[in-house]
Amino acid sequence: MLSVIVLAPSGADPAAGRVQEAVVRSLAALVGAAVADVVRDACIVGDPSPRLASVADHAGCALVEEADPGAGLRKAIAAVRGDRIFVLAAGYAPMSGFNDEMSDWALSAAPPAAALRAEPASLAQRLFPSWAPCVGVIAMRQDMTTVAADSPAALARKLGARTLVTRARRVV
Repeated sequence: MLSVIVLAPSGADPAAGRVQEAVVRSLAALVGAAVADVVRDACIVGDPSPRLASVADHAGCALVEEADPGAGLRKAIAAVRGDRIFVLAAGYAPMSGFNDEMSDWALSAAPPAAALRAEPASLAQRLFPSWAPCVGVIAMRQDMTTVAADSPAALARKLGARTLVTRARRVV
């Protein structure tokens, strides 16, 4: 089972409502994975905000309030319960097939890091899927704690993550 860390956009105006909407939509997309026993717990990382705290409270998630995304991610990795961690940028939702692909990934004894990329926005990204933006990464806790990163793309690059077949769609 995976522990999920949702990274709220940093530096956005929290009063605008876009930050919590992005987090809520990403968490909502993972409900099916939780029901299928793919996801065990979740943590939200973002700038200190009463609205984000309210979202975490209503969703039953842990909350790490940190202005520095790198420090927040390190704290969240330490806070989640599982050894297999899925870091997702808020505003994206894994598409169909994610639960099956994660179940297969989780059955591996020592699975390699895997990158979740956004659905292709251009012909070049359709032809070369690794060119699509990386919006999520799945890896073992011990691998994530050895690298310093502040985004899923930086984590995937540093861990040498392979690209998943499943894509993520933009939900905000």
